[in-house]
Amino acid sequence: MNQVIQYYDKIATSYDADRFGNSYGRFIDAQERKVLNHLLADRKEIVLDLACGSGRLLSYANIGLDASAEMLKLVNEKFPGKPTIHAEADAIPLDAASVDTVISFHFFMHLDHAGVAKIVSEVHRVLKDGGRLIFDIPSGKRRKLLGYTTDTWHGAHSATLEDITQMVQDKFVVKSSYGLLLLPVHRIPKRIRRFCIWLDYLLANSFLKEYSSYLILELRKK
Repeated sequence: MNQVIQYYDKIATSYDADRFGNSYGRFIDAQERKVLNHLLADRKEIVLDLACGSGRLLSYANIGLDASAEMLKLVNEKFPGKPTIHAEADAIPLDAASVDTVISFHFFMHLDHAGVAKIVSEVHRVLKDGGRLIFDIPSGKRRKLLGYTTDTWHGAHSATLEDITQMVQDKFVVKSSYGLLLLPVHRIPKRIRRFCIWLDYLLANSFLKEYSSYLILELRKK
């Protein structure tokens, strides 16, 4: 976990521009917001953004938590007055059963299976009965199909829907799942990418869902 924190401390000031200040990043952001707008629509609840990073999705949450102090500096500039917590995700300094929903994006992909399982257990503790965990993970089926391999920790972890179901079966049920990025967006000309958002959303949430680049899972606490 320390190498992840150090990495994001180092790139904090350039993170937004490098990751989401281009047509590819905006495409991903738009797709994630489609799902969150649906899952968090018209809800009055306490939402924790776990590993909130620079606060890109913090408008959906009441509280942001991140282990990177440099990232939280950006969050506090964007959302002055919104509560933030400097802590690691496997030791959330909140009371048991105090949160309705936890969202976490672009985080679990950097951990191994054991690390994800540990955080899922901690999230289970802080969630109220029937509370939800919403997160993304690279699709294991897509990566297997493409023969993807990596020798670094960055974005290395992937999972299938079956993997997640088995991992959480004693604590959560999988309530819904969504696909993200079925189209090879990096190969689509930049000038027309934004016009392909709806097409990608429809295809990624068809019978081809598990072959999207990412899965977004909505889990409900047992």
